[in-house]
Amino acid sequence: MAKAKKVDLLAQELAQTFSQLKRLGPPKGSLHGFKSGEFFLLATLISSIPPGAKSIKASDLSTQLQVTPAAVTHVINDLEKAGYVERVSDPTDRRIVLLKPTSAGLKMMEAANVQFLELLTGLVKFLGEDDSREYIRLVSLAITYFKSKMNS
Repeated sequence: MAKAKKVDLLAQELAQTFSQLKRLGPPKGSLHGFKSGEFFLLATLISSIPPGAKSIKASDLSTQLQVTPAAVTHVINDLEKAGYVERVSDPTDRRIVLLKPTSAGLKMMEAANVQFLELLTGLVKFLGEDDSREYIRLVSLAITYFKSKMNS
C-alpha cells in the first residue's frame, strides 16, 4: 500500500476517533450539573480575570474562548439565571458591562473541578502511568500542530 494511502486512512481513522470522543460529551454528573459550554465558559471567566480585578469584559471573554459575543451572551444569560455569574457596570465607563462569578458560581466550579479531576484520575488508573504519559505527550503534540495550522 502506498505511503500516501496509509496516511489518508490514518487521517480518516483519526477523524472517526475525534468524532466518537466529541459525541460522548462529558459523563453524566461529571460537571456538577453544568452543560459543557457553561462549565468551560465559567472556568475561562474565573481564570481570565486579571490579578487584582474582580471582573472581565464580555468581549475579552469572547476573545479568550474564540467564540462570538452572541454565543458568550447566550451562555452568560443561563449562568446569570442560575445565579453563577453577575453583570456589573464598569466604574469608569457605564456603557461597558463586566462579568464576574458569584460566590455560588465559584463554589459550583470548585465542586465541578473536583469531579472532573476524579474522572481524569480514573482515566489515569485505567490507562496506567506509562500510557497516561504517552497520551499527554501525544495530545500536547497535536495541540502544538493545530495551533501552528490555525495561526498561519
